[in-house]
Amino acid sequence: MYKVIIVDDEKLLRQGFIHMTDWSVNGFEIVGDASNGIEALELVERYQPDIVVTDIRMPGMDGIELTRILKQRYKDIQVIVLSSYNDFEYVKETLQLGALDYILKPKMQYTDLVNAMEKAKANKHHKELAKDTQSELRKKSMQSFFKSLLCETSQTDEAILEQIIAFSLPLQPGPMRLISIQLELLETNSASDAPQEGEFTNTIVNELQAMLLQQQNGCCFAVNPLQLIVIMNTSEDEYRDLIAPAFAACDVQHWLCVSELFSEFSDIPSVYQRLLALSPYRFYINSGSVMKEAELAELKTSMDLPFKNFNEYIDKQDFPGIYEKVQQFITDSIQTKNYIDPYAIRNGFIEVCYYIIHRLDEMGLEIDELHKRKITFFKSIENTRNVTDCLQVLKHILNEIETFLKDSRNGNYSPTVKSIIYFIHQHYREDISLQSIALQFHLNKSYLSQLFKLQTGETLNNYLINLRIDEAKALLRQSSSNIYTVCQAIGYSNPSYFGQVFKKVVGMKPSEYSKLYNK
Repeated sequence: MYKVIIVDDEKLLRQGFIHMTDWSVNGFEIVGDASNGIEALELVERYQPDIVVTDIRMPGMDGIELTRILKQRYKDIQVIVLSSYNDFEYVKETLQLGALDYILKPKMQYTDLVNAMEKAKANKHHKELAKDTQSELRKKSMQSFFKSLLCETSQTDEAILEQIIAFSLPLQPGPMRLISIQLELLETNSASDAPQEGEFTNTIVNELQAMLLQQQNGCCFAVNPLQLIVIMNTSEDEYRDLIAPAFAACDVQHWLCVSELFSEFSDIPSVYQRLLALSPYRFYINSGSVMKEAELAELKTSMDLPFKNFNEYIDKQDFPGIYEKVQQFITDSIQTKNYIDPYAIRNGFIEVCYYIIHRLDEMGLEIDELHKRKITFFKSIENTRNVTDCLQVLKHILNEIETFLKDSRNGNYSPTVKSIIYFIHQHYREDISLQSIALQFHLNKSYLSQLFKLQTGETLNNYLINLRIDEAKALLRQSSSNIYTVCQAIGYSNPSYFGQVFKKVVGMKPSEYSKLYNK
């Protein structure tokens, strides 16, 4: 609705105007009426109308003076003048002062009023569009300047300063810092609850810009919805006190990357490029933290993990040991400030997982399921946002591999181990050993021992001993069996040695065990 005030010293005319029609149908609302210019100004202050319809001749303050004051104080208010035949010179004066139109009171018709009001509405609408367009053009022009400030290396300090002055930015030549603020919006359970990136960024930019204007020491703008730039005239750590309040009540993660001091506007592009190179290293720090160029001087582009040193841990199925080694490697790098490129860390963790799976493959294990899962493992590492998450994901993956292998030991043996177990069951009565079985299957004795334990959870020798003793117990429970025949039946040639082994496993001598069942 367009708000309208009627000003005329004739009350009857004002009432007739108000009740002439249902003005709301045409998009108007009569918010007040006054008998002279003084009363009208009070109503204008109170209601902030869009249109004022005023008579010219009135006591106290006439329509000419009212029009003059309105156009000085409230340039956007549209003024329509009511006049008599002999008021034409006064009408001309009001038009020169900025009145939009006039209507002759003696001939005033309903349609004249509506047409004049519609003209005022249209004129105000066009002015608002023009103002919005002009504001938008200035905004785009300023944004273009900011982007050129970061990227164009050929601009002189004089040319940059001219534009700073033209845009009335409170930025002076001399010591300054460039601060890059990287944002990450927190994930929400509902899409409707999630703030729009651009909308949120604009709010932060406006708040920071207002603070900088108040302090007259810098400017702020958005490079994209998730990156802000602040340029400040400061040689101290004032930026902390400025920026922290803007994020105090916000559900957003943010990191500050702060340049060293520089003095020339033309240095801004090179300073910005250095900060861009540092930005990924927020991987190492918590939200709200500050990264300074001087503190991140030692940057490594690769992660050199000693993969071969993991073999003994893989062979023993000691995955917590592998995790501790990797965690210590990362901790040492951070403590010595030898920061590794986050991409290299993620890639290094992926290589750890790949190496473990490859090693298990070489050992002859049936790990088809791990091969299916490895792409999921790799993607989960790639999607981590910081070093803590990356380590937690690696730990989870190693736990998954360990659990899988434990489940495999419950019967899902590799073909090689299955064949060895079958061979042992067929030949345990003979003089067989780890060495003879390794020769039978053309395997290295050490490798065979590691492979068998990895899949079954016990050494091959123990497996053979337990199998023989179980058979001996079954024979000893029979009344016709004696120690010597049992010893020979299960592959032991020395009854004394058999007795020692039996007692160690069962907890009693063979004769004592036999008496339990043959009284």
